Amino acid sequence: MATLETQYKNYQLENPESELSFEEWKKDFGTKISSAMQKLFDEIKTPEYKQKQIERQQKYLDEVSIDFELGFYVGEHIVNRYLPTLSTDMLQSRRVIKVNEEDSIENKRLDNEWFSTTRYNKNWNGEDDGDKEKWNLYLQHNKMLEKKYLPNPLECHLGLIKFNDEDKFKEGIRSSLWDCDMCSYNIEKENIKIEYDMEMGFTIITFQLDGNLS
Repeated sequence: MATLETQYKNYQLENPESELSFEEWKKDFGTKISSAMQKLFDEIKTPEYKQKQIERQQKYLDEVSIDFELGFYVGEHIVNRYLPTLSTDMLQSRRVIKVNEEDSIENKRLDNEWFSTTRYNKNWNGEDDGDKEKWNLYLQHNKMLEKKYLPNPLECHLGLIKFNDEDKFKEGIRSSLWDCDMCSYNIEKENIKIEYDMEMGFTIITFQLDGNLS
């Protein structure tokens, strides 16, 4: 989220005739936020809202499969225990892989060059929210770093897991890894590999980066 100072600058750009100082705008902004939050809290307290939530949760319980839920929580464990991210990533897991200084500097440069062309920044062209060519260069560099630093394939060794519907189990894993917003691996169901090592008592779940998929 943008800082209050940045939001105030955006407000000035959108309201050039406004004479509100930063402190006056901040007070007004706080009042509006407080009012909106109070309106939300009042809605949450209504019997109609509570009943709607109960019906929504019951519908979920009626329709969800146990294999999906099992897969989802296995995915949560994979995120917490195995999923790697890079030191250049905005969001990072518990397993952070250090990117060397040269690559880090270049990644930051590309990020800054693109960000400077987004709305309200100094190089914005007044139309597009970010230069597409600069974005693609930044994206390509991120993909290069993933290929260079991330383990590929990523093998996750877990205890023996029994499920009845592999498709639903994989859906659950996919949903969990998608929700974390940190996964660089391909999580389409057909590309999630599940094997058993019966001698050692492992379930091995394997993921690959897109470039390694045939």
